[in-house]
Amino acid sequence: MAKIIPPLCITLGAYILIVFIDAFQGNYMFQSLYNIKQYFIIARGEDYFLIVLFALLFVTVSIFPVLKKQ
Repeated sequence: MAKIIPPLCITLGAYILIVFIDAFQGNYMFQSLYNIKQYFIIARGEDYFLIVLFALLFVTVSIFPVLKKQ
């Protein structure tokens, strides 16, 4: 379980970095979260395909090897 935490921390850290960059550029602190929500509202089929593909690759590369070692 402890080896799953670093990939999740990297993902969370990347999102926090995006939020701080938005704040540094003068946007509201959580505008990036709103922008992601808007992206899902206007997304088309190929966008959802890319999101699912990225999620599957992330899980395959970061979490499954850890689960195999246990």
